[in-house]
Amino acid sequence: MVVGVEGMDCIECAKKIEKAVLSIDGVRQVRVSYTLGRLNVEADRDKVAPEDVHGVLRRLGYGYREEEAPLEDFWSLGNKRLLITIASGILLFMGAVGEFLLEEPLLYLPAYAAAIVTGGYYIAVRGVASLRERYLDMNVLMIIAVIGAVLIRSYEEAASIVFLFSLAELLESFSVVRTRRSISQLLDFVPRAARILRDGKETSIDVTDIRVGDVAIVRPGERIPVDGEVVRGASTVEESAVTGESVPVSKGPGDAVFGGTLNGSGALDVRVTKRFEDNVISKIVRMVEEAEATKAPSERFVDRFARYYTPAVIAIAVATMFLPSILFGQPLEEWFYRGLVILVISCPCALVLSTPVSVVSAISGGARRGVLFKGGLYLERMSDVKVVAFDKTGTLTSGRTVVEEVVPFGKYSAREVLKVAASAENRSEHHLARAVMERARSEDVEFEQGTSFQAFTGKGVGIQILDRVVYAGSPDFFRERGIDLSPWEEMIGSRTQAGTTVVLVGGEDEMMGLLTIRDTPRPEAREVVDGLKGMGIKTVMLTGDALPVAEKVARELGIDEFRAGLLPQDKLSAVDGYQERYGTLLMVGDGINDAPALARADIGMAMGVAGTDVALEASDVALMGDDLRSLLYSIRLGRRARSVIKQNIATSLLVKFTLTVLAFPGAVTLWMAILIGDLGVSLAVILNALRLNRGELTRT
Repeated sequence: MVVGVEGMDCIECAKKIEKAVLSIDGVRQVRVSYTLGRLNVEADRDKVAPEDVHGVLRRLGYGYREEEAPLEDFWSLGNKRLLITIASGILLFMGAVGEFLLEEPLLYLPAYAAAIVTGGYYIAVRGVASLRERYLDMNVLMIIAVIGAVLIRSYEEAASIVFLFSLAELLESFSVVRTRRSISQLLDFVPRAARILRDGKETSIDVTDIRVGDVAIVRPGERIPVDGEVVRGASTVEESAVTGESVPVSKGPGDAVFGGTLNGSGALDVRVTKRFEDNVISKIVRMVEEAEATKAPSERFVDRFARYYTPAVIAIAVATMFLPSILFGQPLEEWFYRGLVILVISCPCALVLSTPVSVVSAISGGARRGVLFKGGLYLERMSDVKVVAFDKTGTLTSGRTVVEEVVPFGKYSAREVLKVAASAENRSEHHLARAVMERARSEDVEFEQGTSFQAFTGKGVGIQILDRVVYAGSPDFFRERGIDLSPWEEMIGSRTQAGTTVVLVGGEDEMMGLLTIRDTPRPEAREVVDGLKGMGIKTVMLTGDALPVAEKVARELGIDEFRAGLLPQDKLSAVDGYQERYGTLLMVGDGINDAPALARADIGMAMGVAGTDVALEASDVALMGDDLRSLLYSIRLGRRARSVIKQNIATSLLVKFTLTVLAFPGAVTLWMAILIGDLGVSLAVILNALRLNRGELTRT
């Protein structure tokens, strides 16, 4: 079951909820996303009902809502925490005015008391719940600090820290809501209703009721409501919501379109290929949510550090309260106050917040620009990349291979050679096969439906047609079969040296001809390679194409090293070798043909995979669009995220250490501890992290 959680605005909240829900009998697994305000529970349905989860949330002091319920406006009167914080602040101000101007305890003490009770409502509810769950969090520390301040008659300080802590929680909540909305806005791109053609009639229905196979009618200027395939009409579609690319893409019959993208000036009829919950944007939102569960190395370090840091500082605070009086006869009230200050400073909120808020901000910012990280682990690992290995076809090149020449041998005509080649390649999924088929269709060449089809990985294909076996493949493939190519070696060599791929056609008894196929580099590929070199990253190309073809592309693009003629298992060996020589390796491919190499690399990146389920699953990082420059953005984002995380951790530790040292001589008050040590540092960490969610990264 999926439950929306209200009031869950920090990592400590998420951990507490996860622990409590896991304790329910019948619950197998719990995943809590504090950034999305969502709780996923896997449980036995006959043992666990939604009401059981709702009861736990209420006990802990949190609300709940249906997953699809809209998020409330943060600044609306429905935000109880906002109203409570404002009320607490007004009462604190009234108390301060009464104390300093009128000096009448009967006027200011009730105001301070009301400020404490009002602002401390959520603190008390959640602190008591934490104690019942045997979980030490900041709410418990605040309760102790407030009670301690009241006991030593520092009423104004007690009211101050309640208000400031409530304000800090409110601002943290605001930052989380901003991140939450930036992710949920992706789903807002998808219209809630669609016009469907059923039984010859146009009907408007909710998108969740659309079935696969329905035909949706999309008028000019409307957002496309479904993932599907154009069956009628032509238009341009702006796909930035999915791919991050703002340049409209031409669409016609047979082309795929995605829900949430904006139709241009033409009308389209779209056959639905995926249900609403399975469309690309829904999948992106789920992946961002799941990415939160994959912790970055620095986040795991901070979690381990906080487990020792918090108890240690609390022990120091308790020792400060009592030891000076016991051992040296110092005034108890004075040192008890200083101990309370250290107790407030010990709150690890900003420290624990420093990494995950940066990671989530970067991941959600990347998702809005068409770059999907599977988790903080891969985001941070991007900053360590020392070498990038590219597949050639479809990655460095456009992947739109075309047949340039059809050269017949002996008695055969060019049309006959093309017919036999198309008949042999008809069942192959290789990019060269697609080029042959496109040339045959463009010349209206009819091909035979042969039998006994065989594919020889990375080499060629064979098929039986017209009572004979014919092959289409590389020259090496024919040589391996013992076929003498000496009459055509010079012709093959000259075309290979020119940088084209040669595909021979023939059988073991006679050769029929050859085709030359060319694939041009992407226009942005040189810019990307130069950009990587500017970052000090080594570039290599791994391809199954012939050496001269690979050499030509590598020379044009400025690739540092290349390996040609590689089978899938050879690419694995090459990846191992480069990892050993250079370190962290990023492999860029199409996510399907290069799946083994992508899996072996430290980071596997698939590009242009919008709508491709297999590619999304196979990669660690997915580039939804077809622009290779997103690779540069993703590496810069990883480096910037690492830098922001280090800044946040260093700032949190430095401020808390400084305040702790100053607390011993009494230079820090309770309100200063909460204002600077909690509110100030948390706000600084959050604002610094939110920079990762906006703006383009144009520098290394």
